[in-house]
Amino acid sequence: MTGMGESVALSTVQRLARAEQLRRDGVLVSDWEALSAFERATYPAMVAAMERAGVPTDGRPPVWAWSGVPTPLDITSLLDPEHQLSAGYALIEFAAPDGLVFLSDYGSWNDYLAAWFDDPEAVWAPGQPAEFTRLPQACVPYLRGEWVRTVRPLPTSGWEDV
Repeated sequence: MTGMGESVALSTVQRLARAEQLRRDGVLVSDWEALSAFERATYPAMVAAMERAGVPTDGRPPVWAWSGVPTPLDITSLLDPEHQLSAGYALIEFAAPDGLVFLSDYGSWNDYLAAWFDDPEAVWAPGQPAEFTRLPQACVPYLRGEWVRTVRPLPTSGWEDV
C-alpha cells in the first residue's frame, strides 16, 4: 500500500467471542464454514483480488475492516442492531502492516454483491484508490493480537438513536 515497513490504522467489528478468540489465540482468521452461502459464493472475488495485489490469503476469506474508525451509523448500516449488535460485538482498532492491507471501493463491492443476485457470473473489479467514489474498505488475511491498539465492547442496545 504505502511502502515496506509501514502500518495502516484500521478498525473491525467482531462478535465478542471472536474478540476473545483473538485475545486467547493471538490471531484471528476467517473460515469459509462460518460464512453464509451467499458469502461463500461472493467472497472468492475478494480473495482473488487480494492475491492479485500480492496480499497472501492462504485461500481463506478476509477479515473485513475500515480505514480509520467507523461511525455508529456505519456500524448500524452493516450490522442489524436488533438481531446482531444486541448479541454482543466489539470494535477492534489495530495497525496492520501495509503489505497485508487490501483497499477497495466499498460502494463498488456492494454494487457487485447486488449484481451477483441477478447474475452469479458477475465480475468485480476493485479499481485503484484514486478511482474510489465512496468510502474505502480494507481487508486483511488475518488479524494478529500484537497489532491491536484497543478493543471496545459495543452497546447491545440504544442503537435506534443513531
